[in-house]
Amino acid sequence: MALNLTKMAPDETLRDFHQLKMENKFDFQFIGIKEQKNIETVLTEPKTANSSSRERWEKMRKLLREDEAVYVIIPIEYELQTGGKRSKLLFISWVPKNCPKKDKMLSASCRSNLRKQLEGVDEHPIHATDVSQLDYDEILANVSKGEALVE
Repeated sequence: MALNLTKMAPDETLRDFHQLKMENKFDFQFIGIKEQKNIETVLTEPKTANSSSRERWEKMRKLLREDEAVYVIIPIEYELQTGGKRSKLLFISWVPKNCPKKDKMLSASCRSNLRKQLEGVDEHPIHATDVSQLDYDEILANVSKGEALVE
């Protein structure tokens, strides 16, 4: 059975996303394409009390596999240099160089449709093929347009 690239994400995946976004139940969510046909949540990391955005970010980076493409939804909170706080919900397309070519193609084909279904994610998705491209300070500077107060 081929993957229907216009298919909606399953209710469970959208429920997990809602719990991450609205209820702060998770630190982040990994969404993958299982058996090259089903888009589904492959990991939700339970909320860690009193953890910083940087700590959650580093935990997420450590869980990324070098042979598996996934989409990551992760909130990032930061303080502005001028005062005040902001938060954004980031959409990361993780497609490591070592994952199978077919998985790379499926990930690219599904990315836009999935992102549209996840209302509230930042309008500028992040695409990474290596963990070095997911440096917290660089991502924070880009997301905040250089206005974040560095921790």
